[in-house]
Formats: sequence, structure tokens, C-alpha cells
Amino acid sequence: MIGVHPEVGLLLLAVASGLALWWPARTEPVWRWASLGTLLWGMQAAVWLLERQGGLEASLTPSGVLLFAAALTWAATLRQLRLYEPPRLSLALLPFVLAALVTALSGLPDRSSQMVWLTDLLPVLLALPLLEAALHGQAGESRLVWGLGLIFKAGGSWALALGWPPSGFVYLVWALGFVLIGWGGYLEATETRLGKGLLGFVLGSLLGSLVLLGWPSQVVHPLHSAVLVGWGYVALVALGGVGWGVYQRIIKAERQLELWINLLESLSTKTQSTQNLTPQGVLHSVMDGLRPLYGNLAGIEVRSDVTIRAGQSGPYVYTFELALDTPTEGRLYFSSAPKDTRRLEALAPLLTERLRLSLTLNEWRSKAYTDPLTGLLNRRGFERQLQRLIRLAGERNKPITLALLDLDRFKQVNDTYGHPVGDKLLKQLAEVLHKASRSDDLAVRLGGEEFALVLFGADLEDAYRVLERIQSEVRALQVSPIAWQLSISVGLAGGEIPASMATVQRWLEQADQALYKAKQAGRDRIHPVLIAKD
Repeated sequence: MIGVHPEVGLLLLAVASGLALWWPARTEPVWRWASLGTLLWGMQAAVWLLERQGGLEASLTPSGVLLFAAALTWAATLRQLRLYEPPRLSLALLPFVLAALVTALSGLPDRSSQMVWLTDLLPVLLALPLLEAALHGQAGESRLVWGLGLIFKAGGSWALALGWPPSGFVYLVWALGFVLIGWGGYLEATETRLGKGLLGFVLGSLLGSLVLLGWPSQVVHPLHSAVLVGWGYVALVALGGVGWGVYQRIIKAERQLELWINLLESLSTKTQSTQNLTPQGVLHSVMDGLRPLYGNLAGIEVRSDVTIRAGQSGPYVYTFELALDTPTEGRLYFSSAPKDTRRLEALAPLLTERLRLSLTLNEWRSKAYTDPLTGLLNRRGFERQLQRLIRLAGERNKPITLALLDLDRFKQVNDTYGHPVGDKLLKQLAEVLHKASRSDDLAVRLGGEEFALVLFGADLEDAYRVLERIQSEVRALQVSPIAWQLSISVGLAGGEIPASMATVQRWLEQADQALYKAKQAGRDRIHPVLIAKD
């Protein structure tokens, strides 16, 4: 039957293509209109057969109405699809559309009936910004497949508008168009990758249509040569577009792999900032590294003896398990289902291993570089982080100011109330300094009652104001059973961009001398030192 009436075969292909689009339309309703439009195209081919057999001739026939309806339903789908870009590369198809209109309007006696076929150009025009997104890697390359299907359908209709016989090339490109529309639309709706088999089918379809179109017996009218030239141009543009889309996929995959490698390397080699010498700091680093890959990442959680979490508290739509050893487990939380879970599944074991390693390293680092009583940096951590800040100051052209602080009459606290009360006071002061510190500042316990505060991006005047606020907070502290008002003495130095570590060491000596002068002047004072330039 199909050999006698190819329209019946086209109807079956359109039904199969429409069903392929209808199936994912259960979860993506936008594809329902496209499914209906594809079915209408198939019905149009069957009704067209009946009209020709019955000798029906009119400007607007039932098949023409179906053609209009199919174009409008597809237009409804294209207007609702997301991820589009202003046409630039896709404008290469515009000469084909304009040529189709010009040739159809020139020299054809039955212009009104022939123009009916050109309604298939409307979906092609509306698809241009959607295809542009695929060409720039913003949408899947499967979009290029159903876009090519629309072009095939429009190409066959254009040929008919120019009086091409309803056989051979027309039926082939329509059949291929239905296959590509259903296949490509299904892949995009289900967010499935474009396979090698489909790429080979696309290439074979383009070459096959060109071979059949160029067959000598097909060209029987002067305008038919326009079809040959125009379709050759379309095939060239389509091959370039598909090749460019695949190239963009390769570039995107390489970029994502590079981001993954940088993330995994950073978990084992990156020096944590001062305020991130905590497990939460590690998790925040993981989130920062994953967000360029998964913009919908909402949070991360690791469980061992305690639960460590970073990111927002909810709501979460999708959860991805990180396979850490029992009883420890980890999870990534997403605000919506991630598009590329295969790469996440493949690289999650590496991420998990590096995360475990980084958390362990972070724990060792924290013990080595922090004071166990106050949780602030110790002298070793201070020296290590100071080198980082010196480098950062040069890169960002920001000054650094050093403040050495000393609790007034701390020996009297220990002698009068005992060391437990003195430890309690040290913790209170550490909390005040921690609250006053920003992400790149350093809050340090150098030993005993002596503390340091390094303010990044602050000159002497800015630092003086910060220390005044800290002084006020210390005076307001109530540490039972201490009966007198608490206070601190401060020596300030720096306020410039340090040239080297030797410069900062000199500032430390000068800040220490300034602190001594503040003590000698009666305590509870801030003594700044103006630093001569190197």
C-alpha cells in the first residue's frame, strides 16, 4: 500500500512522530501542540491524496486548512519553548526563506493555491532564536535535529509551491522531516544526548535528499533549478549548523571537565582562607566549585559524628547521594533536578574521596594552626596566613593594618579569681575579635593575654575606628566574678601595602612598641604608629 500511495506512509510516519512527542508531553505539556501539529501534517498528506484522486481544485482545500492548522500549532509550541538567543548564526537560513517567498510569488499562475504550501515556512522562522541557543551551547544539540526536520518539511512544501511533481524528492524530505521532528523533539523533551546513530542519519538524510533532487528526470520546469540551488544551500547550512553544535558540545564538555579537575585539585591543594579553617569552609569551597557546573545546587551535607551542612536549608527538590563510607554519608541538594547526572555519577566517587581527604586535612590544619582555648589562629597559623594576605594585598592593591592587643590587668584576674576565670575572659575577648573580623582578616592569639588583629583593606584611620568599637565591646563585657571594668590596650602599625614579609615584621615590632607606650600612658588606649615608606 505504501508503494502505491506514499501519502499513506507519510501518514504513518507522522502518527509515529506525533506519538513520540506526545509521550514526553505528559511531563512537558509544551510538546502537546507540536504533537498535534505533526499529526495534522500527516492527515494533510492523506487528505491531499484524496483531493487529487477526486479532482478537487480550489484556492483553499481541506488539506490546505490542515496545513495552516499544523503550522499554527507548531508555532504555539515554539513560542513557549525556553532557552533562546537573538538570531545571529541561524540567520544563515534567512536567504532560503526569502528565496522561497520570492520564487513562489514570481511567475506562478495559480499563486493563491501555491502560497498555501509556504505556511510551513512559519515554524522555521519562529525556530531561529531557538536554534541559535543550540548553536551557542545554551540548549541541547537535539534541538538542531527537530529544527532540521522543520526545514525538511518546509523544503518539500516549497518544491510543491514551485510546481515540483508530488513524488520523489518531496515525499523523501517530508518522510525524513517527520522522523527528525519526532526523534529530535523526544530527545529534547527527555533531555537525552544526541547519539552517533542519529548524527549519521542526519548526514545521510541531507546527502540522500541532494542526490535525489539532482536526478536529471526531476527537473522539468525552469523554476525547478531554483529548488536545486536553494536546497543545496540549505544542506550546506544544515551540515555546518550540526557540525557547529557538536563542536560546541565538545567545547562545553571540555570546559566542564576542566571545572571538575580544578575543583578536585582545590580540595587537596588550595590554601583555605582564614575564616574557612572549618569543615563548613571546605563545604563552601565544594559548592563554589560545583555551581558553575550545576547552577541549581542548593546545599551540601556531610554526616559523621555530627552533621555538617553548607548552603540554604531548603526547600530541596532533588537529592544526590555521595557514597561515603558508613556511618558517614554525604548528600548534594538541588533546587531542581540537574540536567547532567551521568557526569555527576561518574565523578562523584572522586569528589567524595577528595572531600573526605580535604576534611581530614582541614582537621589537621585546624589543630596545627588554631589555639585550642579560643579557636583563633595561633602564632604558626598567623605566620602562614600572613604570607597569603601579603600576596593578596599586592594583587588587589589593598593596604594592611596590624593591631596588637593586650588585656589590661590580666595577671590580676588570674591571681585574684584563678585561671578558669582568666580562661573564660580570654574566650570572651576571642569572641569579640572573631565577630569584628571579616573573611580576609586575621584574628590571632599570640600567647597569654596578647592578641593580634590584621585588618585587610584598612588603613590606619579605618583600623582605629574598628579598634574603638572593639574597645567599647570589651568595656561592656561582664565576666563573673570580675568586679572591675575590663579594658584592652592596642598598638597599631601599617596601613599600607606591604612590600614583603620583612616589611610586616618591622610593622609588628613597631606595633609592639606602640602597645608598650599605650600601657605606659595608663592602659585602655589605642596608640597608632605612622610608618615611613620603604
